[in-house]
Amino acid sequence: MPYTLTILMLAVFTAGPQTVTVRGKVIDLTAALKARDFKVDPEPIAGQVALVSEDGQIIPLLSDDASRALFRDKRLQNRETVIVGRKHDGLPYLQVASFKVREEGKLQTPEYYCDVCAISVRYDQDCPCCQGPLVLRMRPNSD
Repeated sequence: MPYTLTILMLAVFTAGPQTVTVRGKVIDLTAALKARDFKVDPEPIAGQVALVSEDGQIIPLLSDDASRALFRDKRLQNRETVIVGRKHDGLPYLQVASFKVREEGKLQTPEYYCDVCAISVRYDQDCPCCQGPLVLRMRPNSD
């Protein structure tokens, strides 16, 4: 009997992630919860962001290289966003693979660009080459 239980538990935790595309707005998690009249202590979740989907779901985002710009740059929040990401069984967070935001009437991919070195990266930082500042720009999509 314990052997069967172990196999079932392994099956639950080893299932691969599901790729999803979700549309909505990225906002601070505290603001998303407050809009639903949840009384929460904001301090423990300060700095967390979530995608509030078109159907009203609050989907917290995992912070990593792919999503870091959504956490750090307020200019990318509170606007139409399309995220392609991975949902993992047993984890409430969405792991971002890529995202686009509405800019000038169309969905575009944000990037941080160095005019000197012609390098672009996914989130704001010093240029990896010259250590100078990067500029947020939107890369039009071909789709």
